[in-house]
Amino acid sequence: MSNVPFSAKKPGLTEAIEPVRPRPSGFRMLTDAQLEEIHLASLEILRRTGVRVYEAEARALLEEAGCTVTDETLVRFPAAVVEEALQRAPSRVVLCDRTGEPRAFLEGHRCYFGTGSDLPHTIDLETGERRLSRLSDVAQTARLTDALPHLDFVMSMALPSDVPAETADRHSFLAMVENTVKPIVFTAWDENGLLDILAMAEAVAGGAKELALKPFLLAYLEPSSPLRHSEAVLRKLLRMADHGLPLVYAPGPLEGASAPVTSAGSLAMANAEVLSGLVIAQLRRPGTPFVWGSGSGPLDMRTMVGVYTGPEFMLHCMAMAELAHYYYHLPVWGFAGCSDSKGADLQAGVESALWILWTALSGANLVHDVGYIESGLTCSYEMIVIGNEVIGLVRRLLRGIEITPETLALDVIHEVGPGGNFLESPHTARHYREVWYPRLFDRRAYAAWVEAGRPDAVRNAREFARATLSSHQTLPLAPAVQETLHAIVAEADARAGTRS
Repeated sequence: MSNVPFSAKKPGLTEAIEPVRPRPSGFRMLTDAQLEEIHLASLEILRRTGVRVYEAEARALLEEAGCTVTDETLVRFPAAVVEEALQRAPSRVVLCDRTGEPRAFLEGHRCYFGTGSDLPHTIDLETGERRLSRLSDVAQTARLTDALPHLDFVMSMALPSDVPAETADRHSFLAMVENTVKPIVFTAWDENGLLDILAMAEAVAGGAKELALKPFLLAYLEPSSPLRHSEAVLRKLLRMADHGLPLVYAPGPLEGASAPVTSAGSLAMANAEVLSGLVIAQLRRPGTPFVWGSGSGPLDMRTMVGVYTGPEFMLHCMAMAELAHYYYHLPVWGFAGCSDSKGADLQAGVESALWILWTALSGANLVHDVGYIESGLTCSYEMIVIGNEVIGLVRRLLRGIEITPETLALDVIHEVGPGGNFLESPHTARHYREVWYPRLFDRRAYAAWVEAGRPDAVRNAREFARATLSSHQTLPLAPAVQETLHAIVAEADARAGTRS
């Protein structure tokens, strides 16, 4: 085992690409020695304990590469197999929008935010009541995200209850691609669902080769903690690798239930799960675009609820980001803008804002779950909008202060002099728009705020969401493409014996 981190063995980054989200110098949670210790612990889990691999093709790939298969499905990994796979994985992933323009460069500390997926409940934008999610929520959250400047990609947010359950994944993808130009992170129930979604994406992109060259989608896949890879998820992983398309393979173990209760033990186990998934992907197709990460928080032993906003969850994600940045040199999956609160309230604001700042400091590249409340069970339109506002504030913080002769303004200070007025200065006119101005948070004087009806951020967010959904128009798909997509979904419904 080499003591040189994998990041030191790979080519450097292209630092000229925007948007750059600079990270404060010197901010680091784990040392290089601690990252090495986590990696070695994960290798020992894979060598000694192994993982269950319930898919025959994946097991055959692993056995041929030198892994040991026993008890039919238990696979143990030599360190050399893991390290070779890490060398094959690309250090950057580029996501395009559906017009083919590059939109997200997943590398370095560039941080792109988006919504999450598949929530069974939604807070109704009109009534404020919690209800079952609908397909219209998938469409509307995609269109809202399409309009928000600080959200960079789309996930379904809602798990629609008003379409056939067997094909809800295809209906959701269609609703997203019709309502946003931005990159899409998607889920699929099984291999057939994934293939239908890829056929839809190829129709949008202009063919399989164009989609592989300019991918506007990324598959979200999960192993089953502890230490299991289901047949269904591996079939999807292998298909994504076959198509040369990007994926994230992110476990979500609960500390104290499906993972050790200690943060270090949970981290080592989750890292082993991701490593074993990466090995399978790279054995299937060397160079498969692979995004690193996992989300592991504690099970609250008082309520038996898996929390989304405990400090342990945030520490886990920071550690995974540092492993990816400084040891493996791979793109990072992250969490932000989510809350355990049941509504858009003070708790939701505090928790989601802390997540956004913490994750931005970690430099995670593809950051999801903006707008999640109720520990990952409910969608809030208001919190999507508030999350966008906070992301804008945090991005301004991380840009720091520009130090140039123009910004130091020595001549301006000399010209205005003691007791003067900078309000009338041309320098102020040139630069005042560089100040960050909120759209939701109120800065008016008290009397003006009272006269305006005492608005608060949640009310402003609700009104903004309503206004945006009534006015924003997404770039439409070509009619022939749209017809093809609808035909694919209709055929899937027919195969499943359902009708939408």
